[in-house]
Amino acid sequence: MTMMMSDLPNDLVEEILSRVPITSLGAVRSTCKRWNGLSKDRIVCKGDANQQFTGFTRYVNESTVCSMRLDLNEIQNEDVELVELSINKINKFIELELFQVYYSDGLLLLVTDEVDSKIVVWNPYLGQTRLIQCRDTEHFKYRYALGYDNNRNHKILMYNRKNCEIYDFKSDSWKVLDIIPDLHTNIYVRDMSIKGNTYFFYRGEKIGEGLAGCLLSFDFTRERFVSCLPLPFQIAKFDDNVALSSVREEHLVVLFNNWEESEMEIWVTTKIEPNAVSWSNFLTFTHFRIKFLVTSFFIDQEKKLAVVFGRSLSKQMRCNIAYVIGDNGYLRILDFGVTFIPSNLPVSYAPSLVKITQGQELSVIEEKKRSRLLASLVYSTLFVSFIIFFSFISSVFI
Repeated sequence: MTMMMSDLPNDLVEEILSRVPITSLGAVRSTCKRWNGLSKDRIVCKGDANQQFTGFTRYVNESTVCSMRLDLNEIQNEDVELVELSINKINKFIELELFQVYYSDGLLLLVTDEVDSKIVVWNPYLGQTRLIQCRDTEHFKYRYALGYDNNRNHKILMYNRKNCEIYDFKSDSWKVLDIIPDLHTNIYVRDMSIKGNTYFFYRGEKIGEGLAGCLLSFDFTRERFVSCLPLPFQIAKFDDNVALSSVREEHLVVLFNNWEESEMEIWVTTKIEPNAVSWSNFLTFTHFRIKFLVTSFFIDQEKKLAVVFGRSLSKQMRCNIAYVIGDNGYLRILDFGVTFIPSNLPVSYAPSLVKITQGQELSVIEEKKRSRLLASLVYSTLFVSFIIFFSFISSVFI
């Protein structure tokens, strides 16, 4: 008797779904209605995703996006000597000259470094993309943040030291905000989106014996920078390392690496709103004497561990590594060589059912090819015109 895929028990299907890469879930969901339903239930009910870390980053020496997977069970298994970081290029965006990657609510914002090109919003789980034309052709000179308002309407914040604009998905339009934030040069780490609002680590002027630092919040409902929220530690030196992460976009997590004291602290919010925050210590690791620049990290609350990505600053070991740290001390080092570029840090990803299409969905690759073809035609026309002009001038003077 042949068993159909739709006849498999729920426990087995759940196990299969937990092992499927996010970027392949679209094909799995189309297998049958039951699998599609179970897959959606995992997202809506915030199903257990603690068996693996899934993220996105830039591929080494190439300006293209790739997915990352790290098995958390292997990390804690002392019998596994080599823990592999699975990295795969996303063929859908192979034509993009990627510059920056941003994340919020299951959506990725991909920014290219080419003049007059569109930015791309992508939902890897649903396989949907949306191309957005910026008002400024040099959009790569801006920083961005993703979020949503109280009505769950998603928006994009685009800012630099001279200008601040916001894009509304619902109206498909940009609006200039009458605020010029003094934060372009004072933000030192990637922003983090929590419950629709975005939080930045903002380093201000020196106060007393320490350096002032806070969380600057942006409220996507009010479309304003709201307030500076206190951090649970004192920044003593300019080169002290601070990084932000999140837990399911419900809790903000901040890491503080104090090089002078050889100490690393990780704190998790117990409450966070644009105008209020409270903290709880997740773990503190002392005697961390290695010069290590933290680029990103994530925590597993159930396993009580943190995986910290970064780059060693010692002359003997300049490589991309990750430290696995538990509540009872250091666990192990993962050496990834030059697998990913630390300046384009991995973005921890949790899938969602947010739909981003409006009208006909555009093909990123086709749009890219169309732009390149147009540029090629322009250059060819100019070249032919130059040859004709040069021939005419030559005939006149000969």
